Amino acid sequence: MFKLGLSRCSNSLILRSQLKSAKLQPHIIKLNKIPITSPISLRFNSTSTTNTSQEIQDKLVLFDHHPDLSHAVSSSDIHSNQIGYLESIGMGQGWGPTSIIERLLEYTHVYTGLPWWGTICVLAIAVRIILFPLYVKASSNATRMSEIKPQLDIIMKEIKGGDIQDQMKGMEKRKKLMKKHNVSTLAGLAPVLQLPLAYGFFQALRKMANHPVEGFNDQGYAWFQNLSDVDPYLGLQAIAAIAIISVVRIGGETGQHAMAKSMQKIMTIVPIISIFITKNFSAAIVLYFAINSILSLIQSAIFKSNFLRKLLGMPKKLSIQQLNQSNVNQSQSIKDMVTKFVDDSKEKSIKAARDANKRMEVTKQRKSSFNDGFIKKH
Repeated sequence: MFKLGLSRCSNSLILRSQLKSAKLQPHIIKLNKIPITSPISLRFNSTSTTNTSQEIQDKLVLFDHHPDLSHAVSSSDIHSNQIGYLESIGMGQGWGPTSIIERLLEYTHVYTGLPWWGTICVLAIAVRIILFPLYVKASSNATRMSEIKPQLDIIMKEIKGGDIQDQMKGMEKRKKLMKKHNVSTLAGLAPVLQLPLAYGFFQALRKMANHPVEGFNDQGYAWFQNLSDVDPYLGLQAIAAIAIISVVRIGGETGQHAMAKSMQKIMTIVPIISIFITKNFSAAIVLYFAINSILSLIQSAIFKSNFLRKLLGMPKKLSIQQLNQSNVNQSQSIKDMVTKFVDDSKEKSIKAARDANKRMEVTKQRKSSFNDGFIKKH
């Protein structure tokens, strides 16, 4: 018994000395120097180890809730009325047409406080206003082009029917005539810049409706409350079709195109067919189509008014008779156009064959002259 008490006493003294040294260096505890002389000391050590491990487990219990904490952070309260919402769901990244339109839609929605249907309308109107000067330039260019078109047609016939020298002369005449009347072929292509933006609108609204973006399900208007769903009555498709047909009847977006009756019939049927093509599109996409078509109609009406054209610094619009005279070839039927194309192709083929025969005759004459000795061989 005396020995057992000494063993316990010695063990406690050693532990005290180790703990004192541990206060100075808490990261270094040399338990391997504790002599193990009795089963009691073993039980003492095992008990302390168990208590230490239990304390560690108690401390580590806090980390069991870490996954829930990360889940709370990832699902932070970012909504569609805050900048960065679209990026948080994988949209509005990059600098392509679609990403640019997505970001513009988000900025418009956040800073104006409008519902999504109003956001789409406002942004479509803003883009058309920005592009309006290009349409003004294109309409003015179309008017001047129509004025000189009879002269251009004569020059083009000279270019097509003549040889290389005649073609070069004709192209020079055409260039001088267009420069004199301030006509540019590139100005007529200015509205084409709208195509990338229209593509961006289509893709952006399609992605936002398919996600769907927060608010698309209940921030519609009138009969299309759900912008992610299709228009149940095809009303937006009908509005877009009527507006496009009216634009064609007026004279196109520039208001200065005399279209043949046969072509007008085709351009009347195409919008009607598009109603059934777009019937499965989301209401958000068709809403953009309808707004854009209405804006085109308003723009065409502006370009038809001489008073507004004067305010915009545009030349006076041509009358229907002047347009028809300058576009005589466009008044032909489709059958006549096809017949003319075939005849022109035959004429070009015959002309090419004649030129080839002429070149062969020249080559044959040179060879015969060489054989007769008129051309000396060096």
